[in-house]
Amino acid sequence: MPGGDQLRGLPRRVEAVALLSVAGLALLFHATLPSRLPDEADGAAVAEVIARERQPGDAVLLHPWWTERARLFVPEEVPVWGYLGSDGAALERAPRIWVLSQPELPRARTGELWEAFRPGRQPMGKERRFGHLRLSLFRNGRARPTLYSAADALASARAYVESAGARTSDCPFDGRAFACPGAPARAGVGWHEVAFEPRRCVSLSPPGGQARLVVELPPSPAADRLSLEAGLIWERAAYTNPHLRPVVVGVDGAGGTLAQVTIAPGEEGFHRQVLPGLPAGSLRLWIRAEVAESREVCVDLLAQGPEAGGAP
Repeated sequence: MPGGDQLRGLPRRVEAVALLSVAGLALLFHATLPSRLPDEADGAAVAEVIARERQPGDAVLLHPWWTERARLFVPEEVPVWGYLGSDGAALERAPRIWVLSQPELPRARTGELWEAFRPGRQPMGKERRFGHLRLSLFRNGRARPTLYSAADALASARAYVESAGARTSDCPFDGRAFACPGAPARAGVGWHEVAFEPRRCVSLSPPGGQARLVVELPPSPAADRLSLEAGLIWERAAYTNPHLRPVVVGVDGAGGTLAQVTIAPGEEGFHRQVLPGLPAGSLRLWIRAEVAESREVCVDLLAQGPEAGGAP
Protein backbone atom coordinates (compact mmCIF):
# COMPACT_ATOMS: atom_id res chain seq x y z
CA MET A 1 0.00 0.00 0.00
CA PRO A 2 1.24 3.56 -0.66
CA GLY A 3 2.77 5.35 2.29
CA GLY A 4 1.44 8.45 4.00
CA ASP A 5 3.73 10.79 2.04
CA GLN A 6 2.54 9.30 -1.24
CA LEU A 7 -1.12 9.73 -0.29
CA ARG A 8 -0.55 13.34 0.72
CA GLY A 9 1.10 14.04 -2.62
CA LEU A 10 -1.69 12.44 -4.66
CA PRO A 11 -4.04 15.46 -4.72
CA ARG A 12 -1.21 17.64 -6.01
CA ARG A 13 -0.46 15.22 -8.83
CA VAL A 14 -4.17 15.06 -9.77
CA GLU A 15 -4.34 18.85 -9.76
CA ALA A 16 -1.25 19.09 -11.97
CA VAL A 17 -2.70 16.60 -14.46
CA ALA A 18 -5.99 18.53 -14.53
CA LEU A 19 -4.21 21.83 -15.15
CA LEU A 20 -2.13 20.33 -17.95
CA SER A 21 -5.29 18.89 -19.53
CA VAL A 22 -7.07 22.23 -19.42
CA ALA A 23 -4.01 23.96 -20.87
CA GLY A 24 -3.83 21.40 -23.66
CA LEU A 25 -7.50 21.85 -24.52
CA ALA A 26 -7.07 25.64 -24.54
CA LEU A 27 -4.12 25.37 -26.93
CA LEU A 28 -6.13 23.03 -29.15
CA PHE A 29 -9.06 25.43 -29.15
CA HIS A 30 -6.92 28.39 -30.19
CA ALA A 31 -5.06 26.33 -32.78
CA THR A 32 -8.28 25.20 -34.49
CA LEU A 33 -10.31 28.39 -34.06
CA PRO A 34 -9.00 30.15 -37.22
CA SER A 35 -10.27 27.26 -39.33
CA ARG A 36 -13.80 27.90 -38.00
CA LEU A 37 -13.88 31.64 -38.68
CA PRO A 38 -15.14 33.19 -41.93
CA ASP A 39 -12.68 34.86 -44.27
CA GLU A 40 -13.05 38.32 -45.81
CA ALA A 41 -14.42 36.97 -49.10
CA ASP A 42 -17.26 35.16 -47.32
CA GLY A 43 -18.09 38.30 -45.32
CA ALA A 44 -18.08 40.43 -48.45
CA ALA A 45 -20.48 37.99 -50.16
CA VAL A 46 -22.89 38.20 -47.21
CA ALA A 47 -22.73 42.00 -47.24
CA GLU A 48 -23.44 42.06 -50.98
CA VAL A 49 -26.54 39.86 -50.62
CA ILE A 50 -28.01 41.89 -47.77
CA ALA A 51 -27.26 45.20 -49.49
CA ARG A 52 -28.87 44.01 -52.75
CA GLU A 53 -31.98 42.39 -51.26
CA ARG A 54 -32.69 44.40 -48.14
CA GLN A 55 -35.99 46.21 -47.65
CA PRO A 56 -36.93 49.08 -45.32
CA GLY A 57 -37.19 47.88 -41.74
CA ASP A 58 -34.97 44.81 -42.17
CA ALA A 59 -32.82 43.72 -39.23
CA VAL A 60 -30.01 41.20 -38.78
CA LEU A 61 -29.86 38.76 -35.85
CA LEU A 62 -26.45 37.32 -34.96
CA HIS A 63 -25.95 33.72 -33.90
CA PRO A 64 -24.30 33.05 -31.54
CA TRP A 65 -25.10 36.41 -30.01
CA TRP A 66 -21.45 37.06 -29.10
CA THR A 67 -20.13 36.91 -32.70
CA GLU A 68 -19.32 40.61 -32.72
CA ARG A 69 -16.98 40.35 -35.72
CA ALA A 70 -19.96 39.41 -37.89
CA ARG A 71 -21.23 43.00 -37.52
CA LEU A 72 -18.50 44.02 -39.96
CA PHE A 73 -20.27 42.06 -42.69
CA VAL A 74 -23.59 43.94 -42.43
CA PRO A 75 -24.32 47.21 -44.28
CA GLU A 76 -24.37 50.18 -41.93
CA GLU A 77 -27.99 51.00 -42.78
CA VAL A 78 -29.27 47.69 -41.37
CA PRO A 79 -29.62 47.37 -37.56
CA VAL A 80 -27.82 44.39 -36.02
CA TRP A 81 -29.00 42.60 -32.89
CA GLY A 82 -26.87 40.29 -30.79
CA TYR A 83 -27.05 40.19 -26.99
CA LEU A 84 -27.62 37.63 -24.28
CA GLY A 85 -31.21 36.46 -24.87
CA SER A 86 -31.60 37.98 -28.33
CA ASP A 87 -32.51 34.61 -29.91
CA GLY A 88 -36.04 34.98 -28.56
CA ALA A 89 -36.40 38.75 -29.00
CA ALA A 90 -39.63 39.83 -30.71
CA LEU A 91 -37.93 42.57 -32.79
CA GLU A 92 -41.39 44.03 -33.39
CA ARG A 93 -40.09 46.88 -35.56
CA ALA A 94 -38.52 44.52 -38.12
CA PRO A 95 -40.95 43.00 -40.66
CA ARG A 96 -38.09 40.83 -41.98
CA ILE A 97 -35.12 39.36 -40.11
CA TRP A 98 -31.87 38.06 -41.57
CA VAL A 99 -30.25 35.43 -39.35
CA LEU A 100 -26.47 35.53 -39.77
CA SER A 101 -25.15 32.38 -38.13
CA GLN A 102 -21.82 30.67 -37.47
CA PRO A 103 -23.02 27.23 -36.31
CA GLU A 104 -19.51 25.70 -36.28
CA LEU A 105 -18.35 27.90 -33.42
CA PRO A 106 -17.93 26.18 -30.03
CA ARG A 107 -21.11 26.07 -27.95
CA ALA A 108 -23.13 27.68 -30.73
CA ARG A 109 -26.21 25.68 -29.65
CA THR A 110 -27.99 26.18 -32.96
CA GLY A 111 -30.92 24.03 -31.89
CA GLU A 112 -31.65 26.42 -29.02
CA LEU A 113 -31.56 29.35 -31.45
CA TRP A 114 -34.27 27.90 -33.68
CA GLU A 115 -36.40 26.82 -30.73
CA ALA A 116 -36.48 30.40 -29.44
CA PHE A 117 -36.53 32.19 -32.80
CA ARG A 118 -38.91 30.23 -35.04
CA PRO A 119 -42.32 30.78 -33.34
CA GLY A 120 -44.14 33.40 -35.38
CA ARG A 121 -41.48 33.47 -38.12
CA GLN A 122 -41.71 32.06 -41.65
CA PRO A 123 -38.64 31.33 -43.82
CA MET A 124 -38.35 33.26 -47.07
CA GLY A 125 -36.27 31.03 -49.32
CA LYS A 126 -33.52 28.58 -48.48
CA GLU A 127 -30.51 29.04 -46.23
CA ARG A 128 -27.46 30.37 -48.10
CA ARG A 129 -23.93 29.29 -47.23
CA PHE A 130 -20.79 31.38 -47.51
CA GLY A 131 -17.93 29.32 -46.11
CA HIS A 132 -18.49 29.19 -42.35
CA LEU A 133 -21.34 31.72 -42.52
CA ARG A 134 -25.03 30.85 -42.87
CA LEU A 135 -27.58 33.44 -43.97
CA SER A 136 -31.35 32.93 -43.72
CA LEU A 137 -34.21 35.37 -44.26
CA PHE A 138 -37.50 35.22 -42.33
CA ARG A 139 -40.77 37.08 -42.38
CA ASN A 140 -41.36 38.30 -38.83
CA GLY A 141 -44.93 37.50 -37.85
CA ARG A 142 -44.35 39.20 -34.50
CA ALA A 143 -43.71 42.58 -36.18
CA ARG A 144 -46.06 45.51 -35.65
CA PRO A 145 -45.87 48.87 -37.40
CA THR A 146 -44.91 51.71 -35.09
CA LEU A 147 -47.41 54.55 -35.48
CA TYR A 148 -46.09 56.69 -32.63
CA SER A 149 -43.00 56.65 -30.42
CA ALA A 150 -42.44 58.65 -27.24
CA ALA A 151 -38.71 58.71 -27.98
CA ASP A 152 -39.34 60.37 -31.36
CA ALA A 153 -41.91 62.78 -29.91
CA LEU A 154 -39.95 63.90 -26.83
CA ALA A 155 -38.42 67.01 -28.43
CA SER A 156 -41.97 68.36 -28.95
CA ALA A 157 -43.12 67.55 -25.40
CA ARG A 158 -43.35 69.53 -22.16
CA ALA A 159 -42.07 68.32 -18.79
CA TYR A 160 -42.70 69.35 -15.21
CA VAL A 161 -42.67 68.09 -11.63
CA GLU A 162 -46.09 67.42 -10.12
CA SER A 163 -46.88 67.06 -6.41
CA ALA A 164 -50.30 66.41 -4.88
CA GLY A 165 -51.89 66.89 -8.30
CA ALA A 166 -50.39 70.36 -8.81
CA ARG A 167 -47.52 71.43 -11.04
CA THR A 168 -44.65 72.64 -8.84
CA SER A 169 -41.90 73.41 -11.36
CA ASP A 170 -41.34 73.35 -15.11
CA CYS A 171 -38.37 71.49 -16.59
CA PRO A 172 -36.68 73.34 -19.46
CA PHE A 173 -35.47 71.51 -22.56
CA ASP A 174 -31.80 72.14 -23.44
CA GLY A 175 -32.00 70.62 -26.91
CA ARG A 176 -31.14 67.14 -25.65
CA ALA A 177 -33.11 66.55 -22.44
CA PHE A 178 -35.48 68.05 -19.88
CA ALA A 179 -33.66 68.91 -16.63
CA CYS A 180 -35.75 69.97 -13.65
CA PRO A 181 -34.33 72.71 -11.41
CA GLY A 182 -33.87 71.77 -7.75
CA ALA A 183 -34.66 68.09 -8.36
CA PRO A 184 -32.86 65.05 -9.80
CA ALA A 185 -35.75 64.57 -12.23
CA ARG A 186 -34.70 64.36 -15.87
CA ALA A 187 -36.07 63.12 -19.20
CA GLY A 188 -33.98 62.45 -22.29
CA VAL A 189 -33.59 60.12 -25.26
CA GLY A 190 -30.68 57.78 -25.92
CA TRP A 191 -29.42 54.22 -26.17
CA HIS A 192 -29.40 52.30 -22.89
CA GLU A 193 -29.04 48.68 -21.79
CA VAL A 194 -31.65 46.81 -19.78
CA ALA A 195 -30.61 43.26 -18.84
CA PHE A 196 -28.06 43.29 -21.70
CA GLU A 197 -30.63 44.46 -24.28
CA PRO A 198 -29.76 47.76 -26.00
CA ARG A 199 -32.75 49.97 -26.60
CA ARG A 200 -33.25 53.52 -27.85
CA CYS A 201 -35.72 54.83 -25.32
CA VAL A 202 -36.83 57.69 -23.12
CA SER A 203 -34.70 57.76 -19.97
CA LEU A 204 -36.62 59.04 -16.95
CA SER A 205 -35.32 59.91 -13.48
CA PRO A 206 -37.91 60.53 -10.71
CA PRO A 207 -37.86 63.60 -8.46
CA GLY A 208 -38.20 61.53 -5.27
CA GLY A 209 -40.75 61.58 -2.46
CA GLN A 210 -44.39 61.64 -3.48
CA ALA A 211 -43.76 63.93 -6.44
CA ARG A 212 -43.64 62.65 -9.97
CA LEU A 213 -42.02 63.78 -13.20
CA VAL A 214 -44.62 64.25 -15.93
CA VAL A 215 -43.90 64.48 -19.65
CA GLU A 216 -46.79 65.80 -21.72
CA LEU A 217 -46.39 64.28 -25.16
CA PRO A 218 -47.91 65.54 -28.43
CA PRO A 219 -51.08 63.76 -29.55
CA SER A 220 -50.89 60.16 -30.66
CA PRO A 221 -53.00 58.79 -33.53
CA ALA A 222 -55.51 56.05 -32.92
CA ALA A 223 -53.77 52.69 -32.81
CA ASP A 224 -54.40 48.97 -32.48
CA ARG A 225 -52.66 49.02 -29.13
CA LEU A 226 -50.47 50.98 -26.71
CA SER A 227 -47.29 49.28 -25.47
CA LEU A 228 -45.50 50.49 -22.33
CA GLU A 229 -42.15 48.88 -21.48
CA ALA A 230 -39.88 50.07 -18.67
CA GLY A 231 -36.74 48.69 -17.05
CA LEU A 232 -34.05 49.92 -14.71
CA ILE A 233 -30.97 50.88 -16.67
CA TRP A 234 -27.89 48.64 -16.54
CA GLU A 235 -26.48 47.91 -13.07
CA ARG A 236 -29.18 49.92 -11.29
CA ALA A 237 -31.47 46.91 -11.59
CA ALA A 238 -29.15 44.84 -9.41
CA TYR A 239 -29.19 47.28 -6.48
CA THR A 240 -31.08 45.89 -3.49
CA ASN A 241 -30.08 48.37 -0.79
CA PRO A 242 -32.74 48.36 1.97
CA HIS A 243 -33.47 52.08 1.61
CA LEU A 244 -34.41 51.80 -2.08
CA ARG A 245 -38.07 51.73 -3.05
CA PRO A 246 -40.03 50.58 -6.10
CA VAL A 247 -40.27 52.89 -9.08
CA VAL A 248 -43.59 53.32 -10.87
CA VAL A 249 -43.94 54.34 -14.51
CA GLY A 250 -47.27 55.07 -16.13
CA VAL A 251 -49.01 56.73 -19.05
CA ASP A 252 -52.25 58.71 -18.76
CA GLY A 253 -54.82 59.59 -21.38
CA ALA A 254 -57.93 61.74 -21.30
CA GLY A 255 -59.77 59.23 -19.12
CA GLY A 256 -57.00 58.54 -16.59
CA THR A 257 -54.19 56.01 -16.37
CA LEU A 258 -53.96 53.76 -19.44
CA ALA A 259 -50.99 51.59 -18.45
CA GLN A 260 -48.67 51.31 -15.47
CA VAL A 261 -45.73 49.14 -14.38
CA THR A 262 -43.99 48.86 -11.01
CA ILE A 263 -40.33 47.81 -10.75
CA ALA A 264 -39.03 46.68 -7.37
CA PRO A 265 -35.34 46.96 -6.41
CA GLY A 266 -33.42 44.00 -7.77
CA GLU A 267 -35.84 43.29 -10.64
CA GLU A 268 -34.03 43.12 -13.97
CA GLY A 269 -35.34 43.34 -17.51
CA PHE A 270 -38.27 45.14 -19.08
CA HIS A 271 -41.69 45.19 -17.44
CA ARG A 272 -44.53 45.54 -19.93
CA GLN A 273 -48.19 46.40 -20.08
CA VAL A 274 -50.22 46.50 -23.28
CA LEU A 275 -53.50 48.36 -23.77
CA PRO A 276 -55.61 47.18 -26.74
CA GLY A 277 -57.42 49.82 -28.75
CA LEU A 278 -55.77 53.22 -28.20
CA PRO A 279 -57.93 56.24 -29.16
CA ALA A 280 -56.32 59.32 -30.67
CA GLY A 281 -55.32 61.96 -28.15
CA SER A 282 -52.61 63.42 -25.94
CA LEU A 283 -50.58 61.23 -23.60
CA ARG A 284 -48.83 61.97 -20.30
CA LEU A 285 -45.84 59.79 -19.44
CA TRP A 286 -44.80 59.89 -15.79
CA ILE A 287 -42.44 58.36 -13.23
CA ARG A 288 -42.51 58.26 -9.42
CA ALA A 289 -40.22 56.76 -6.77
CA GLU A 290 -40.00 57.62 -3.07
CA VAL A 291 -36.20 57.33 -3.31
CA ALA A 292 -34.79 58.86 -6.49
CA GLU A 293 -31.29 57.39 -6.11
CA SER A 294 -30.35 54.88 -8.83
CA ARG A 295 -33.92 54.73 -10.16
CA GLU A 296 -33.20 55.83 -13.74
CA VAL A 297 -35.51 53.93 -16.09
CA CYS A 298 -35.49 53.20 -19.81
CA VAL A 299 -39.04 53.62 -21.15
CA ASP A 300 -40.30 52.51 -24.56
CA LEU A 301 -43.79 53.84 -25.19
CA LEU A 302 -45.29 52.94 -28.56
CA ALA A 303 -48.59 53.17 -30.38
CA GLN A 304 -48.66 50.18 -32.72
CA GLY A 305 -50.63 48.79 -35.60
CA PRO A 306 -51.84 45.17 -35.91
CA GLU A 307 -49.44 42.24 -35.74
CA ALA A 308 -48.17 41.06 -39.11
CA GLY A 309 -49.01 37.41 -38.35
CA GLY A 310 -46.96 34.46 -39.48
CA ALA A 311 -46.59 30.74 -39.43
CA PRO A 312 -44.61 29.14 -36.62
